[in-house]
Amino acid sequence: MQSPEMTTTLDYFRTSVERFPNKACALCEGRAWTYAEADRLTRSVAAALTGQFGVRPGEPVAVAMPNCIEYFIAYWAIVRAGAVVAAVNTRLGPDEMGYVMGDTGARVIVTHERAWDAVSAGLAGVDEVEHVIVAGGGEGVDFDELLTEDADDFEDAAIAPDALAIIAYTSGTTGKPKGATMRQCDLLFNVKNCLVAHSFRHEDVHMLALPMFHCTALYSLLPASAYLGSTLAIAPRPDKADLLDLIESAQVTRFIGPPTLFAMLAMGDELSERDTTSLQLIAYAGSPMHPDTIRRLRELVPHVALRNFFGLTETTSVTHVLPSPDALSHADSVGKPLPEVRSIVADAEGKQVAVGETGELLFHRANVIPGYWNQPGKLEENVRGEWFGTGDLAHVDEDGYLYVHGREKDVIIVGGENVMAGEVEEVIGQLEGVRECAVVGIDATGIRAYLGELVKAVVVCEEGKELGERDIKRQCTAHLASYQVPMVVEFRDELPRNPAGKVLKRELK
Repeated sequence: MQSPEMTTTLDYFRTSVERFPNKACALCEGRAWTYAEADRLTRSVAAALTGQFGVRPGEPVAVAMPNCIEYFIAYWAIVRAGAVVAAVNTRLGPDEMGYVMGDTGARVIVTHERAWDAVSAGLAGVDEVEHVIVAGGGEGVDFDELLTEDADDFEDAAIAPDALAIIAYTSGTTGKPKGATMRQCDLLFNVKNCLVAHSFRHEDVHMLALPMFHCTALYSLLPASAYLGSTLAIAPRPDKADLLDLIESAQVTRFIGPPTLFAMLAMGDELSERDTTSLQLIAYAGSPMHPDTIRRLRELVPHVALRNFFGLTETTSVTHVLPSPDALSHADSVGKPLPEVRSIVADAEGKQVAVGETGELLFHRANVIPGYWNQPGKLEENVRGEWFGTGDLAHVDEDGYLYVHGREKDVIIVGGENVMAGEVEEVIGQLEGVRECAVVGIDATGIRAYLGELVKAVVVCEEGKELGERDIKRQCTAHLASYQVPMVVEFRDELPRNPAGKVLKRELK
């Protein structure tokens, strides 16, 4: 018997429904659905989307929901309708929320009562939305009613491999969010990379603690679990006790998240006091994991592999991975490229730089999304020949490990001298008592106006440690040029971050 050709994520989902009907596909807050149950529920919602609301193939449907099991159903129902999942960050303020929802052009939005206050505030300035579907109660069409829709006559949409599948909005750390567009073929490419990077298997139970509107959920965990017929354990919030309970009760095997989440789990002894025998992998991205956190995790869960990985919304997600044996010895590296990923570090002319030299990280155009929603030609502004410029400064060492220093926009020009924020951050981070820091450029004023910009360091100290401005400047003076030493030092309890764990530097200036 010839195996069916897998050309879309819908093929993934339907195949697992056929092969593993009685296996749990998703669980959350005490509820669990098998693949057969999910097949029935997603069919009902897809029938409502197309019949009741007139959703057409290729049309965006906005999803603005917190982590919940209804998000899982909405995602696959939209896929079955042949529509496009337009993921909306529920943590945005009203203006950005309204901007994103308006930019999608969606007539239908699916949301949840837990996000209703934020969504309703954003909707105030949006004219395109005609139908609001709400899970958990609240204004609009009741999501639960759609779960009982008569779907006997419903047929899944015919989806082409190059059909648009997802619009995932970038984090907007330097400006308004842009809608990165992902095709079905891009998702399949990323799933293949995830299997290599994270050693995903059919038997896995994946912790989904990242926001479900994040690309790791949309591009990786949702389609990869459908491909393998594995299980998603959805965490509604990143609460330490709840996460530990879920690891135990669901027997989680793979846990992907930002370093800040694992730093929180590594505090105290609770992790070692729980049954974590099922857990096999902790994979982290967004920023380097502090070596102290790596050491602590290895003490608490010595049987668990630790892997740093790297990817961008624009690069169909995961591109590089750092193997567990290198987690500590190369803690500030994102590792090496996956087999089908092509990347180089280049100078301003696009020529590959020598080993150890800093340049811009470029990816081959084949590894990059087709473009941004409603912004034709925008992506091409960063394309040079066959290469896409990420704006990230990086270097590759003599053994082929990639080190990412931060954005090109993180270059601070002090009196005509270039200061790379990442280099200053690295030096400050080596000072005992520093938990994390971020460096930004601020306008020089007064008698220093001639310098153009000044270096500002924002520092978070470890619990119980006290440092002063003099300590930070002394550390920098010992290791950096005078113009790289921060003129301004600020201490905070925490750094502002987006849902992916990246520091929002615009809020530090």
